[in-house]
Amino acid sequence: MKTEVAELKQRLKKIRSRPSTGETGRERVDLLNKLGMASYRSDPLMTDVYASEAMALSAEIGYRKGEARSNAVFGIGIASRGKYFESMKYFNTAHAIYTELDDKKGLADTYTNVGIIYSDQGRLDLALEHHLKALAIDEAINDNVSLSHSLNCIGVVFRKRNDLEKAEYYYMKALKLREITGDISGLAISYNNIGILAKERGNLEEALQHFNRSLKLKEDLGDKRGILVSYTNIGDIHTKLEEYTESLGYYKKSLAIGEEISDEKNCCENCNKIGHILTLLGEYENALEYLKRGLQISLDIGMGILEANSYRKLSDLYRSTGDYEKAFKHYKKHSILTREIFGEKSAETINRLQIRYETEKKEKEAELYYLRNVELQREINERKQVENQLTAHEHLLEERVRNRTAELQKSLGKLKKSVAGTIRTLSKIIESKDPYTSGHQMRVAELSRLIAIEMGLTEEKIEAIFMISLVHDIGKICIPQEILSRSWKLSPLEQEIVQTHPQTGYDILSEVEFPWPVAEVILQHHETHNGTGYPNGLKREEIMIEARIIAVADVVEAMTSHRPYRSIPGLEKAIEEISVNSGKLYDPNVVDACKNVIRKKGLPFQ
Repeated sequence: MKTEVAELKQRLKKIRSRPSTGETGRERVDLLNKLGMASYRSDPLMTDVYASEAMALSAEIGYRKGEARSNAVFGIGIASRGKYFESMKYFNTAHAIYTELDDKKGLADTYTNVGIIYSDQGRLDLALEHHLKALAIDEAINDNVSLSHSLNCIGVVFRKRNDLEKAEYYYMKALKLREITGDISGLAISYNNIGILAKERGNLEEALQHFNRSLKLKEDLGDKRGILVSYTNIGDIHTKLEEYTESLGYYKKSLAIGEEISDEKNCCENCNKIGHILTLLGEYENALEYLKRGLQISLDIGMGILEANSYRKLSDLYRSTGDYEKAFKHYKKHSILTREIFGEKSAETINRLQIRYETEKKEKEAELYYLRNVELQREINERKQVENQLTAHEHLLEERVRNRTAELQKSLGKLKKSVAGTIRTLSKIIESKDPYTSGHQMRVAELSRLIAIEMGLTEEKIEAIFMISLVHDIGKICIPQEILSRSWKLSPLEQEIVQTHPQTGYDILSEVEFPWPVAEVILQHHETHNGTGYPNGLKREEIMIEARIIAVADVVEAMTSHRPYRSIPGLEKAIEEISVNSGKLYDPNVVDACKNVIRKKGLPFQ
């Protein structure tokens, strides 16, 4: 790769001395785009530079295909740094130009790139949709190399969906096509992916065989970047087998190749992997050296995702050494960076959900209106003289409407059941972390539901409050066990660590598409009426009603349940707490509703 970049730079240097018009201008644009693609892994910031120059020159000389390609290259460079939504505008521009030019190959490549981004984001339905579009075009233009790549990408999506049988089906189709076309580089990728599949199934020895087979092909091709990836994958297998000496050797060999070909991204990732293994082996000084190097590389190349991961690994190291102050400091940096990287994604997700909801709602309303009215009226007008046939048709139409309505209701019911199951599973995972508060979230959910009913909220709000309550403490899974189970008063630093759990919970669930505002309510459930809460100091109506209700139910449940660090204060003390602080810490309306529930029905969990 280093040689390829050097050759491209030399060619570009020669052509710069010639006028940037006509064929020479187009050649210069193509060279710049190739340089951008050759640089995006090792130096993504230079990809921006090359793509920007290509974009400007393409617009100047009217080279539309070059302009489309430079937009795509720009998008790839930005996406490699984790700025997914910023990259999408460049891919959209590329798509529009390729559509204008009727460039099928360009369109297929764009669909593939967008599909990969959606796959990296975990938005797997959209990823699959785009890869299938690319697949259809590849088949139409008979491009077997791109076709095998699309099949492989579809396999990746199904693997991420944990549908390993379908993943294997598409991986094998890609493998057979590559065997027919003699695509050795593609075969190496196929064996690598089949190895990943075996690893996820727990067949580690089989995975190792496939990774070694892929490595052999890459060695035959002299594909140093591919060899680097294989070494890393083999190292991951040895790590899973707890064969840390072997995994350390492979990660170091991978790092050496990364240094040789100037692949800074992989150098950073391998430094973090080596640091992690050395931490497990108790070689803390060496671990710190590699982790600091990985952090510095991430800062040099401007990749926020890698920087966040470096801070997380450093936090793990300091926690292993017992230096909780530094552990918290680095974890906080990791958390802030994660919010910055995915904040835009959260806003985009919300907008897309809203648009999708409104669109589907209108489509269904239009469909029902058409079925019940327009079609019926047309039949009446056309068949006025045939009353018997009209009646039969009307009955058939009504049956279709009933069936369609039943299907929609069934589909909605399955969706809600699936989401509810996911919520309950998450709740069990959280409580397994802290056995002293086992059942806490369920009890909070029951009391929150009764408060919401007492306040006369809608059924939709009541359901949302119950489900969100079941996972309101999900952020605690990132808090050390020894802090959660502490039987004496926490230190100020430990209290700060505990107070990160609303933000951590938000970070975990902000990208999951729920029918309720789960992440936002989790973020706010420790805010207070007078603005003294955390993490954002919201007050009164700035706090969502769901969060205000959960806050009151949370404190009542806590004061009527056992904790390792104190005896049970009891129900009277709990009522006294919310009454004294009504209008200060708690919403007065919620407090009144809670006291009414307790007076009428008692606590639902006693």
